[in-house]
Amino acid sequence: MDPLLSNLLYDRPELYEEVYPGTEKDIPRMCARLFDEHAPDGIRTLLDAGCGTGRHVEHFTGAGVDCVGFDCQEGMLAFARARRPGPDYRLGDMRTLRLGRTFDAVTCFGWALSNLHANDDVSRAVETFAAHSRPGTLLFVHVPNPLADPDDAAFRRHFTLAAPAFTATAEATYTLDRRRQLLTRRRLWRVAGREPVTDHVRFRLLYPMELEHHLTEHGFRVLGMYDDTDASDGDLSGPALFVLARFRGA
Repeated sequence: MDPLLSNLLYDRPELYEEVYPGTEKDIPRMCARLFDEHAPDGIRTLLDAGCGTGRHVEHFTGAGVDCVGFDCQEGMLAFARARRPGPDYRLGDMRTLRLGRTFDAVTCFGWALSNLHANDDVSRAVETFAAHSRPGTLLFVHVPNPLADPDDAAFRRHFTLAAPAFTATAEATYTLDRRRQLLTRRRLWRVAGREPVTDHVRFRLLYPMELEHHLTEHGFRVLGMYDDTDASDGDLSGPALFVLARFRGA
């Protein structure tokens, strides 16, 4: 894990779901629509890389899909097992996990892939996706969009947390390391009666052709790239990239 990763919501997974209530539903719904369009026989098995608290796993399990989710953070997995028991949750590194089976679909939501910063690590993660795919397997990847302007309010700046025990607000600032293609987000959380808490995380920015290169290198063919959950053709200027690809074989 990135040694500079310090994220209040990763340390407190129950709070993560309070801060991201809406997009966590819109994105898997978009993904399911794309799967329906490109897999007429349906998706019966799915691997979710970087599953976090298991909300996306729960979405597809609720639709009758046999899901496996894995994450490198035991705290997130413990929360997922307690809150959403039933699915198969595994502790694993996106660069090295090998389950010895393939799936109809592989997903990677929540900018999880962008927590890997080095080119070799990104390539190894895509190799992991390929290792769990067979010809025809669909891949859905969600990453930050380097074509969006972090200085032009493209990225979310105001966060509100309304938990049963307390409420908090945060203001986010973004800085861009162009040489290393890293976007750093820092948030200052303010909670009434407590000292402010700062968290920060760095995301690797992958340009569309660069991401397509990694996918193609490991046997995937890109079917579409979108910058909104409507999956509409646009100029790819939104804050996120949603990529759909199909595995053709190694």
